Amino acid sequence: MNTKFVAILALAAGLVAGSLFMAQGQTQPKPPPTDSRIDKLIDQNEQILKNQDQMIKDLDDLKKGVLQLRVRSS
Repeated sequence: MNTKFVAILALAAGLVAGSLFMAQGQTQPKPPPTDSRIDKLIDQNEQILKNQDQMIKDLDDLKKGVLQLRVRSS
């Protein structure tokens, strides 16, 4: 009877210790590995947006120039 009681207590203690170990392991997730391809795509996207802004400014200047030519030639 005492042997069964000790075995049950040992099993219960093992289950409690195992569940605590698993719970502690799950609270500290590993950070995802960084992917250099994503950083490269973000940099390329930023460069495209900068170039787009410059192109829009150049087109506005060109439109102003064409408008001035139309006014002078008429």
